[in-house]
Amino acid sequence: MKSSDYQAALQYLYSFVDYEKLPGAAPPVRTLNLVTGLLEKLGNPESRWPSVHVTGTKGKGSTATMIANIAAESGYRVGLYTSPHLLSYRERMVINGRKIPKGVFCELVEKARPVLDTYLRDSAEPPSFFDVWTALAFVYFAESQVDLAVVEVGLGGRLDSTNVLMPDAAVITPIGLDHTDRLGSTIREIAIEKAGIVKQSVPTISAPQVVEAQSVILDTCQSLDSRLIQVGTDIQFSREGTHSSGQVFSVNDSRSEYRNLVLGLRGAYQIENAVTAIATVEALNEGRISIAPKAVGRALKDVNMPGRLQVIQQNPTILMDGAHNTLAIRTLVQSLDDLYPHRRVIFVLSLNQDKDVDGMCRILSAAGDEFIVANRRIVHKRQVNPETVATRLRLSGKPVAVTEGVAEALDLSRAKAGVKDLVCVTGSLYLVGEMLEIFHDMEPEETFSRDI
Repeated sequence: MKSSDYQAALQYLYSFVDYEKLPGAAPPVRTLNLVTGLLEKLGNPESRWPSVHVTGTKGKGSTATMIANIAAESGYRVGLYTSPHLLSYRERMVINGRKIPKGVFCELVEKARPVLDTYLRDSAEPPSFFDVWTALAFVYFAESQVDLAVVEVGLGGRLDSTNVLMPDAAVITPIGLDHTDRLGSTIREIAIEKAGIVKQSVPTISAPQVVEAQSVILDTCQSLDSRLIQVGTDIQFSREGTHSSGQVFSVNDSRSEYRNLVLGLRGAYQIENAVTAIATVEALNEGRISIAPKAVGRALKDVNMPGRLQVIQQNPTILMDGAHNTLAIRTLVQSLDDLYPHRRVIFVLSLNQDKDVDGMCRILSAAGDEFIVANRRIVHKRQVNPETVATRLRLSGKPVAVTEGVAEALDLSRAKAGVKDLVCVTGSLYLVGEMLEIFHDMEPEETFSRDI
């Protein structure tokens, strides 16, 4: 396959409007009719495999990945659908840890194109880029005959393109304020949107939640006769310490095989995500999927999540984390205090317009010693003007610099950091992805999202 074929396939998909890249472009009223009609024309692929549906404000990508890894370790062929990506759109369609090959992706687009062209030509409101990408992923999983698909919500839940599923389990990770322009201005309003993935008589697994979110989830589950399994209440856990391979924890009220599990991810919050994943596979065990207990330990020890507390250099330590909302930034700062106590911290950041910028800047201002605000190229139009972010950070009285690009930010952070200092790149997965490309001198796989 020629690389130009892959670029041509991507270019065709770019003809569908991408609300991820165009803040404020989404229609004020949205339904699932478009994606439902599209999937019907494609043979309803979503009905051909069992699924787990995952939403939340923080940790849903990590939790979804752990669930998929555990199921794959049990011998199943498992599809994993997540968003956004770090380096390649193909990261969004994964089977047993392998992203969709370029050639297969091109064939997938070509086969679906007659249906897509009809929608582009005849529909008053054609499906969005995410609608199309979701439909293609579901076709890919069906044609690949997966035994299970773990599907992460793109935005919210109730009206997200993925909410056409009738899953075997619904999973809700911690809920906080995010996408307030689209989901609501309070925790309760956002929780109502997230709880929209709960289905009649389908078990729901919830990570620990603040009171307002927990109340909404409980009421929704009761109204739909959905058995609610709450991490921290129905399934308890404890952190036992650290290991050369990661963190050690136990699930206190489960089977003995879940003692002293090793999790190959850093950050205490990842233990909570891991327990949510364990609670989910326990629920799957009561249905069509049978998980081997030993698979849990093997899968969690080997799990890998690029862009989550990922260290790419030592002396000075350069760490990347895609925290992109207030809840995630607060969790990141807590993790840095735990992992790197008493270190001087330089934050390199870029923030998006649809976030609580003031809240994120307040948390970072208190935690950091110096700041570099980078003007990124990837999904450029969604970022807050770097000078605006810098102005808010300067209220702390600490040094703040603004760079024209991400490469300059990396060079400046290295120049400013002492051997024992910590450089933390955060605020956006788009920034983390661009920084990884620059750090590893990688040729970008797609360039359409640059400077738009």
